[in-house]
Amino acid sequence: MSSPVIIQVAAEPSGTLRGKAAVGAYWAKALELIPDLHFELISVLVGVTSITLYYKGTQGRVAAEVFHFGARQMVSRAFAHYDV
Repeated sequence: MSSPVIIQVAAEPSGTLRGKAAVGAYWAKALELIPDLHFELISVLVGVTSITLYYKGTQGRVAAEVFHFGARQMVSRAFAHYDV
């Protein structure tokens, strides 16, 4: 999972986490920091082996998250993008 927010929340300078445990710990900490976190879905874009969720976040920021699926149809990579 790659996201600019990972740099702040997980203190990972690369902005990338690997593995379920690391991603789970990141989300646990993010939910502690922002307990009212919610998303307003704008659109779902479908690719061949990926989807993109286009949404507004808690602070009204527009974002897109791209999820790539592997052979077992599980998320193998995820990328978050935010407006600047």
